[in-house]
Amino acid sequence: MLIQLGKWGLVYLLCIRSKYMSEFDDIIKRRKMVRQYIQNKPIPQEIVDKLIANAHRAPSAGHTQVQEFIIVQDPMIKKKLGEAALNQEQVYDAPLLIIVCANTSRSVGRYGKRGREFYSIIDGAFASMLILLTAVNEGIGACFVGAFLDVKVSEILELPDYVKPIGIIALGFPAEDPSKFKRIDISKLVHYEKYSNKK
Repeated sequence: MLIQLGKWGLVYLLCIRSKYMSEFDDIIKRRKMVRQYIQNKPIPQEIVDKLIANAHRAPSAGHTQVQEFIIVQDPMIKKKLGEAALNQEQVYDAPLLIIVCANTSRSVGRYGKRGREFYSIIDGAFASMLILLTAVNEGIGACFVGAFLDVKVSEILELPDYVKPIGIIALGFPAEDPSKFKRIDISKLVHYEKYSNKK
């Protein structure tokens, strides 16, 4: 196919690829946790659908697809989740919450304890990151909340025993532009072959 396109067709494809990679890099750079949201401005359903559709594309151990999602907009349920999340304001204030869960029944049969206690958490984190990145792309502020009382959240959402809450993602149109935190220099974080073997 590339041969049929000829020289300029190939150049065009490379330019398109470069453009999309540049946009993806920009989304990653712009991602940050947003904790304040414009009130009385709900997220359109088509954006909610896109957040979930992209999260549904997340990888999972052995393609077990353990990720499940609970969308919450009801003020009373949000209030209860806010209390369960140690009174973090963004959980109360966000117009919409997505609780990322892992249905461990899909992984425990194949991977046992490691599937239930490790793979399911990693798989939920994959889906959560895709929601965070999609939110940036759609102009939505998002904050991942991992500090909460697991048992309480499970009770509020009536989760069965084999479904584990992984994270609460608070979402809304941003009412703040939080500053970026300084990051540790990457040269201090990368190792070669073995730990502390610096290149």
